[in-house]
Amino acid sequence: MNQIYRKRPFWSLAGPLLGYLVIRGAIQFVIQLGIEIPYVMQIYSDMVNGVIEPTMEAVTEAYINVLGPAFESLVRYQVEIASAASLGTLALTGVLFSGDRKLEKKYGIPPAVKAPASKYWTILVFGAVGSIAATCLMAMAQMAFYDIRYEQAAESMYAASLPVQIIGLGIIIPLAEEMMFRGIMYKRYRERQGFWYSAIWSSVFFSMMHTSMTQVIYTFCLGLMLSYLYEKFGTIKAPVLLHAVMNICSLVFTELGVFAWLGSDAFRLGVAAIAGAFVCSAVFVVIQRIPGQEKENPPEEKNSTLDMFR
Repeated sequence: MNQIYRKRPFWSLAGPLLGYLVIRGAIQFVIQLGIEIPYVMQIYSDMVNGVIEPTMEAVTEAYINVLGPAFESLVRYQVEIASAASLGTLALTGVLFSGDRKLEKKYGIPPAVKAPASKYWTILVFGAVGSIAATCLMAMAQMAFYDIRYEQAAESMYAASLPVQIIGLGIIIPLAEEMMFRGIMYKRYRERQGFWYSAIWSSVFFSMMHTSMTQVIYTFCLGLMLSYLYEKFGTIKAPVLLHAVMNICSLVFTELGVFAWLGSDAFRLGVAAIAGAFVCSAVFVVIQRIPGQEKENPPEEKNSTLDMFR
């Protein structure tokens, strides 16, 4: 705990999250509007020139026919749109993150103990192997419990070219999400609560940003690990690196056909998931032994309730 008590603890957490969602939604809306306006103007022009009869049925049919390509463009460029929206949130989270570090100095809170750079290999290995294990586990879950939303999300994600996927899904979006959910939310929870309380609630909100149940479960577990890395390494660079490595490796392995090869045989898929989980467990043990922040068990936390904005 950092022992920083804000006057309005609710808004210190809810405010940044609402701002993050509003910025993302506004950028996505503007881009969507920019794509749809030319098609809408075409319908209006056809109505003025008498090409379309001014009846409700004719106008509705025209909208359906003309806006079809617009909807296809929205799906085709979903990665680019999501990346632009995430990029727009960095101004907000960057200012808040910098302000929080200044506030810590004001309260005389010593800077976090940072893990040596020589230990970052653990994050690289965990991310690369973890991307294989996680993808295999999600593929197995998809076989057992088919999730149409997960299927649709995967299709739209891989619609973009690999360089665009790496820049957007592998760099911009992980950076934006980590700045919000670890850099702001987790750290602000940590001002008043212990590790598990802070990690759980920041991971809950992180997982709620995803639509399918498969992704929700996966991102919640990933959020706990990202919070632990932030705590252990003492810098936002650690969770950003893991998030980026997992996303990039998943994209590259998919492009190389690794997951298609593993998924062609159920036994092979299961072995890859188990082996990957074993390697990640071994690396996690190494991470645990890295000298980091001292564990804290504040007395007031023992009787605290799971109030998400406490």
